[in-house]
Amino acid sequence: MGNQIELLVNLQTIDLQLRERTDAIDTLRREMAELDAELAAQRQALDAARTERAELESRRRDIEGTLADEEAKMKDRRMRLNRIRNEKEASAVRREIEVAKEGTAQMEEELMAVFDQLDGAKAREAELAAAHEALAGRRASEGERVELEIGELSSGLDEARSRREMLAAGLDAGLRRQYETIFARKRGQAVVEVRGGTCDGCHMRIAPQLANEIHRNTRVITCPSCHRILYARPPEAATSNA
Repeated sequence: MGNQIELLVNLQTIDLQLRERTDAIDTLRREMAELDAELAAQRQALDAARTERAELESRRRDIEGTLADEEAKMKDRRMRLNRIRNEKEASAVRREIEVAKEGTAQMEEELMAVFDQLDGAKAREAELAAAHEALAGRRASEGERVELEIGELSSGLDEARSRREMLAAGLDAGLRRQYETIFARKRGQAVVEVRGGTCDGCHMRIAPQLANEIHRNTRVITCPSCHRILYARPPEAATSNA
């Protein structure tokens, strides 16, 4: 059984290394996913600003075109007015001219408002474009760094997993299941040392008789308090690690 305990200790060491590396890789990937989401949101905002500016420019062109048409029509009305000799007809044309002037004045006010809105839209677009370009540059540089770090963290993972399977294969099937269950529940602390009569996992005192049995490594013993698997180093190993 002593060999089984040693296998468990070594297995946990590899499992912790694997968890640390995979967690670090997951963290890096989450960081990049968050950065990608931020970049996508910023791109969407930039596209919306460009659409707003384009719509305002289209509206400006429409108003300017209508005003040009009205100006041509106004010239025609004035020319007609000069040719009319009938007062009734002249009065009608003069009324038509006044109504057209009112409409033109309203369109000119609207055009000024569109120009003001265009200034704001162009400023927002320029600001968003600059921010998007800066974030895209950051994403590119961060992507290179993260790719390099993930490559470094990933190197050796396959070899470590192979070593893990070799160690796990040497364990009793029931003990392996017990270890893996505790490892998952106790956040990577399935096998803990007893030092000074205390469980390193929960820091509760171990009864002297039980502690003596743990030192003999004749069977797998779990902590009565936290239910982790307990082991004790040989006296010379405990001294050298102190």
